[in-house]
Amino acid sequence: MRAPVGDADYGGAPLFLSQVKRDYKTKSGQEERPLPARPALHAERLTIAQPTAGLTVAISAPWPKDLAVAVKSVRRFAAR
Repeated sequence: MRAPVGDADYGGAPLFLSQVKRDYKTKSGQEERPLPARPALHAERLTIAQPTAGLTVAISAPWPKDLAVAVKSVRRFAAR
């Protein structure tokens, strides 16, 4: 299994827009920031058994904005 993008604790390297967008240039005097600036790990949907009631519980959460932007950028520029 590979480490999540940006998860330095497990060897995951940060993702930079310059890695996927051809001819990307940072603004003068600014350092490029990772996209996203945290481990790219998110549970969009979990389904678990609730043992005392015998029910199945489903929990869902939309992607955080920074993760959605990172995925959108990879899909847009990496395919070229």
